[in-house]
Amino acid sequence: MPTVEIRRATENDARDLALVHVQAWQWAYRGLMPDALLDGLDAERRARNWQQLIREGQVPRPHVAVTGSGVAGFSHADTSGDEDAGSETGEVTAIYLLEDYVGTGVGRSLWEAATNQLRESGHTAFSVWVLDSNRRGRNFYERMGMSLDGATKEQVIGGSTLTEVRYRSSLGDAAGGLGRSV
Repeated sequence: MPTVEIRRATENDARDLALVHVQAWQWAYRGLMPDALLDGLDAERRARNWQQLIREGQVPRPHVAVTGSGVAGFSHADTSGDEDAGSETGEVTAIYLLEDYVGTGVGRSLWEAATNQLRESGHTAFSVWVLDSNRRGRNFYERMGMSLDGATKEQVIGGSTLTEVRYRSSLGDAAGGLGRSV
């Protein structure tokens, strides 16, 4: 694993968050979402959104993975917004890496930061939504101890209808911060 520092993002990280967000979508979702959508992603708009969210404290600050060359990825977690979830249920709302860092352990470190955050904030269970066609993402969540719970939802993105599936776990069962090796 490359030398990496996992820390909370600051307003100064907004541009790096946005660049990782856009670049990760472009490599991870190519072939799963329309090319025109991926090619038209606006990093500057995302940077402004991240900066505002962090500055105003509208959501918990994301965790960033910082390497010698800059921000390599980020994760974000919060209380689940799902209608069938109680206040004890958290959600990992985002985990994205630059392609060069896939398989290096950086993603697992970001996952552990997100699940530890949820655990420390009193959540006892959590979920994550993923495109049903995103085999790489689904494999990762399964390695982290997550299980499909049967929930699905559809979204229209860039004129295409995409289906997401939900994985769920107890925070006592999920890999991350428990010393469990997966």
